Formats: sequence, C-alpha cells, structure tokens
Amino acid sequence: MTRRFVAALLMVIVLGSVPASVGAGAFVASPAPASPSPSLETHGANVNASSSVSAEPDLIRESVVLQQRPDRPGEFEAVVTYDVPEPVTRLTVTPGSEATVLEANNFEETDDGAYRWAESDHEGRSPQLTLRLPANRTDVGRHGHDGSGYTFVETGEWGIVATPQLQLAWRERSSVDVHREVAVAGEGVAGKHVAFFGANEVHETTAGSETIRLVVPEAADLEESPGDVLEALAHASEELRVGNRHNEVMIVAAPTGSVEWGANGIQYGERDAWVRDDARLDVAGSVWLHEYVHTRQRFARSNLDRASGWLVEAQAEYYASLLTYERGDLDYLTFRRSLGEGRDSPYAEGVLTDPGTWQDPLTDYVKGPLVYGAIDRQLRLESDGESTMEDVLRAQNQRETATFEDWLADLEDRGGSDVREFAETYARTAAAPNTWNRFEHADAFDQPTPVMTYGLADGEGVEIEGLRETTTDGVPRTLVVGETVTFPVAVDNRGDREGPYRATVLVDDTIAAEATGRLESGEATVERLSWTPESAGRYALHVGDDPFVVDVVDPADLTVTALEASPDRVERGEEITVTATVENEQSRVGRTTVEIRTVDGVAAEETVTLGPGESTTVETTLSFEDRGRHEIGAGDQRVTVTVESGIESRVSEGAESVPGFGVGAAIVAVALGVVLGRRFQ
Repeated sequence: MTRRFVAALLMVIVLGSVPASVGAGAFVASPAPASPSPSLETHGANVNASSSVSAEPDLIRESVVLQQRPDRPGEFEAVVTYDVPEPVTRLTVTPGSEATVLEANNFEETDDGAYRWAESDHEGRSPQLTLRLPANRTDVGRHGHDGSGYTFVETGEWGIVATPQLQLAWRERSSVDVHREVAVAGEGVAGKHVAFFGANEVHETTAGSETIRLVVPEAADLEESPGDVLEALAHASEELRVGNRHNEVMIVAAPTGSVEWGANGIQYGERDAWVRDDARLDVAGSVWLHEYVHTRQRFARSNLDRASGWLVEAQAEYYASLLTYERGDLDYLTFRRSLGEGRDSPYAEGVLTDPGTWQDPLTDYVKGPLVYGAIDRQLRLESDGESTMEDVLRAQNQRETATFEDWLADLEDRGGSDVREFAETYARTAAAPNTWNRFEHADAFDQPTPVMTYGLADGEGVEIEGLRETTTDGVPRTLVVGETVTFPVAVDNRGDREGPYRATVLVDDTIAAEATGRLESGEATVERLSWTPESAGRYALHVGDDPFVVDVVDPADLTVTALEASPDRVERGEEITVTATVENEQSRVGRTTVEIRTVDGVAAEETVTLGPGESTTVETTLSFEDRGRHEIGAGDQRVTVTVESGIESRVSEGAESVPGFGVGAAIVAVALGVVLGRRFQ
C-alpha cells in the first residue's frame, strides 16, 4: 500500500508540473504556403429572360464632345473624357501630331508626346484631355484627290470635319474593350468619323435593318429633294446584297456656295460621308450612290495589296451607275456610254492591277467600272444567271484578307476557270473590253436569277444554351462568356430561279458560323447558326445582313464564404468531413470549380453553378496519416484540424474530464506511472 501511494503521489506531482502547452499541439505539419485563392475557372454561364443581367462588359468609355470655334475659323476643339473601368491599371492616349493639348486632367505627359493615366497616381477614373485641332484638310490619304481643294473644312459659320481618332493603349487585369461616343456641343450632328457644325435639318429613312440619315445644312442648296435622295439610297441599300450593312449611315450635304471642294464626295471611316449639295441622282455614277456603296465595302478597310486596290472605286462607280439605271433614273444609252469611257485614252492604256502604268490617276474610276461590268456580265452568262458580282463582293466582305488572288479565287468559285481567265485578261493587261448593247445586256442581266436575302428570322427567338437551362428569347444584347447562342438565320430566294445560298454569322467581320444549300424560286428556309464567345467585350455581329452590337460579360464570381471541418481532432487515418459554402452575390449566373486544398495540393474539386443570390455547399472527406496540425483551404477560407496518435486521443478523452490537465501531461503521467509501478513491485 505504501509503495502504491508513493507512486500515485509522484504521478500527481509530475502531472501538476507539466506545462499545458506540451502535447499534440507541439507537432505541427508544414503549413500551406500563404497564397491567393486559386482563380475560378469559368466553364460557361447563362443569361435568359428569367435571370436579370444588369452587368455590362468592362469598357473603356471614350466620350468626345466637339466644339466649334467661330472666332477661329479653320479649327475646332474637342474635350475627350475617359471612363476607366476597374480592370485597367494604366491608360495611355496618343492624340496625334496635328492635335494641340490645351489641358490635361489626371493625365501625365510622357517624353514621346503621349498622355498617361495610372491607377497608382490618380484617384479618379475619369481623366480628360482638351484638344485644339485643325479642321481644314486637302487630303484624306486616298488617291483621286490631288490636294487642290478641301476634303474637310470649317468656315466659322459651318463646318464638315473629321472627328479626332486617338490611339489608345492600356494595361489590364482582365479583358476590356473600348466604346466610343461622339457629340457636338451646340448646333451640329456627329457620326463616328464625320461631324457637321452649324444649323441643319436631319432627314432619315429605314431600309431593312439600316437607318440612313441625311444631314442638310441651312447653308446648303440641295439640288435634289431630301426625300428623293433618301429614296435612292434606300433602294441601293435593299438591292445591293453584298452584306456589311450598318445600323446607321450618315451622309452630309456639303454646301458649295463658298468652298472649293477637292472632290464630289468623300466616304470616311466605316459609315459616314459627305456629298456636294449640287450632286444629281439621274446621272451615271451618281455621287450619292457612289459614296453609299463605299459604306458596304468592308474588304476595303483591310490591307489591300497593290493589285486589288482598283476594285474599291471600280465597284463603287459601277454599282452607282447600274443601280441608277435599274431604278429608272438613267436610260440605257447613257449607262453604256459611261462605261465606254474606259476605252478612251488615257484610261485605256493603264493596267488596273499595276497603278504605276496609269497615265491618269482616275483610271480606276473610268476603266475600272468597264472591266468590272464586263466581268459581271460574263459571270452571269457562264453561270446561267446563278451568280453575279454581288456574290463575289459578299465573299470579299467575309474574308479576312483582301488580295487580288483572293478575289480571283472567289470569282472562279462562282463562275469557273473561264470567267477567271476573262477577268485576268482585262485586269492584268492593258486590254479593254467592248461595251454591250441593250439586247446583250438583257441576255445576261434580265435572265432568271436567284436573289437570296439573309437576316434574323422573324417570330423565332434566339436560343441561348446556358449553364442551367436552354431558353429562347429575342435578340440578346448582353451575353456571358462561355454560353452558346444560336441564331435563326432566315434565307429567302426572292428571285425567279433556283440557286445556291450561303448563310453566315459574322463576328467582328470574321465568319463565326455558316451553312450552305440551295433553294427553289420562292422557297425559304431557316438555318440555325451558333456562336460561343470566349472573352468579354463588345462585338459587332452580322446575322445574315442584319447588324447588331452585342455585349459579352464575364460570368459571376462565386465566393467561398465559409469552410468547416468535422471533427477537427482525429486519429491518424480517421475521416474528416470538409464542407465549403459557396455563394453567388452577383446578378447573373456563374460557374466555378471549387477546389479543396491541403499542403499536398488539390485534394478534391467540384464544379458549382449558381443563379443570382443562390448558395450551395461542397462536401468531401479527407484523412491524414501524419500527426500534427493540418491546414485545409477553399477559396479564401482556411480551417485547421489536429491529427493525434491512438494513445494521445485516448488519454485526451480522460484528461478532458480533469480540470487543468492537458493531453501532453496525461501522456507523461501515464508513462511515469508505468515505470514507477514496475520499480516498486
């Protein structure tokens, strides 16, 4: 009894002297490295009629307000304000050598004449530049204008000016795009690339999906009535089936009273133009139609090679004459004579694909339409009316390149090798084709032809295959990266014979989807063409010939808001249940792959899809073989569990019932008790 009492007394003394910090807590596994939460991998998202999408894509918004300065004719001012979104950390703006910077707010000038805004240097995200710009110009970088007259001018009373085009560069955390708006302070009208200062009246008409605005200055004396001009332009819009229609086209009637213009008209940018107010509609090559045709030539904005440059003006002049004749504003004899001028010297001696041989800079305006028209006629004959040069121009507009060889390939595809050889003969040599009489014209142009129209089908919704469901709705204005949008493209053969079609969806002038087939006269069909945006931004789409501007946003960021482990103290190899709570606090659907991580890497993962305001949990089981503390992470959340050996856990259960006894002390006490018990036996 005495020996046992001594042993028990010593055990109590030892237990009372062991610091409480000794025990399982002293064995700590290497902690997970401090690092940001893993990026949330996006697999797709859904926007539909039942889910509100208030988010917009991250856009650098450039607002340009033009100010006329009547006290300083020949120049104007522009206040350019930028709304810089959060993902952008630096924005650099280069105004150009012609611009004088009068004031810079929240911008710093660089050594190379640019202006830089940086997130680290400025609190505000609306930097601003005030510029003074010369208005009077005598050249726009295109041939046919010898610099003897104005291409843009500001008189003090009124002005037609080119809007400033500033060069932007930026650093970003995530993808952003640029949206530009132009306005005139006071009286005036602004397009994207051309603006008018002064009193005016705006007339407009709609042709299909295209709105055409005619700006008639108070200072102009219009030869034709605004209604007649718009009617002719609408006819051209509807009859010219070459794609590349715009939501809006703006044409200014340029006053001719006191200004010496260097051209009869200028088409500038993508969809803006001016035409002299004395231009007529009942003449070959009507300038009103010539400049309008330029707005439909997307390929002309590509890097043309030397051999294909003639096509730009040849097409515009040819279709301006052909459309005028077909509308009844021009008799056939006048139409034929205008083409026949291409056989006259000095134009006839020039090789169209080699501008160095041109004896007159207007050779492409005069010989070009003759050759283009002759090829059009030959193509119609060789294909028995199935194809025309409008089909070739449409193919040009859908190409990413615009070389002469590309054009020949498109021509051969529709007319065969004989038509290609015909075109090469008159484009690559100084030979000039003959004109054709009225009966020969009728044989080619009045024969039955297929006339295909393309556009978004009426009465059929756009199908959106999202993350959670597939919905059908109207034309989407805001989409989410990763979802698939299917457009119903209506194809209608309004011609009087059977023929081929090629329905397309263009995204930023590149074919995203297409379908081909054939239709009988009067037959129609709907092709369903799909597109899946891969990055956020603002996209220009053409569904058939119908243009749309579509915004694409990133999916919602889902957040891990809580992380729990149960139990938080286990033996080696014992299972732990880990539960992560995931929430969607944004107004659109999001999808995220939630990763459960330990120091050894990703232990488990699960893809989660949540609608706005929804939450869910991700659960998995883990086990550890090493004793100590182990950290588990998911998103920005962390939790720690303790792994013990078998004896540690059994002793800890008993120690927890004795106040002041730690697990480590209990282990030491047990060990000493065993030793002393043996010694006193």
